[in-house]
Amino acid sequence: MSAVTLITGAAGGIGGALARMLVARGARLFLTDRDETGLARLCAELGDGAASLAGDAHDRGLPERCVAAALARFGRLDALVTCAGASRPCPLVEMQDEEWERLVDLNLSAVFRFSKAVARALIAQGEGGAMVHVSSIAHANGGANLAYGSAKGGVATLSYGMAQQLGAHRIRVNAVAPGIIDTPMVRGGFAAQFDGLVAGAAARTPLGRLGRAEDVAATIAFLLSDGAAFVTGALVPVTGGIEILSPISAIAREGAV
Repeated sequence: MSAVTLITGAAGGIGGALARMLVARGARLFLTDRDETGLARLCAELGDGAASLAGDAHDRGLPERCVAAALARFGRLDALVTCAGASRPCPLVEMQDEEWERLVDLNLSAVFRFSKAVARALIAQGEGGAMVHVSSIAHANGGANLAYGSAKGGVATLSYGMAQQLGAHRIRVNAVAPGIIDTPMVRGGFAAQFDGLVAGAAARTPLGRLGRAEDVAATIAFLLSDGAAFVTGALVPVTGGIEILSPISAIAREGAV
């Protein structure tokens, strides 16, 4: 029987790429996103192997409703991937408390809520399972929005702790930390500087390009698979190596330009 995976933020760049990838491999999916139109379009594209429930991840009751609906539709649940997230460039001194609280709730607290609801279902089912959470390279450098970067650091810590607590139930928990990925969120946040972002990534990233949503989706798909059966508590960078410090000779050349 094919696995059933719940994906949050499914209508976004990484979530949509992952949904298409998993369905092509025979998985069944339960999808949620606040973009009702985009979610319905994706579900129609994926066919009978996918079901959905539109909702805002800020809604504290949404995780339980999604789990109940997934169980009602497919009779089981095997995995969770939390792709829902948002950010925008904003200096610390300009950020309002309300924005901080909203971004931390979406990017971290909602991950906790969905994880708790799915973990309860997986434990009751008694057959193990897997979770993969989307952190960010911003967990290490703060990023362009400190609420987002702090929340993504929290996602990494949450993943480590859940891996410890849920391992006894044969539930694996891992996270990915994408670098600069060409997604609608990045394009929207850096619309005026996007060409410069592409050029900068080419110069600073060993692989010489921005990441693609499919790059991150493929890593998540591996972490969900039996091929990662002995992998838990990992934070996997999907960055093209951009966080690697350039050799001193390369820095010297850049300074001479």
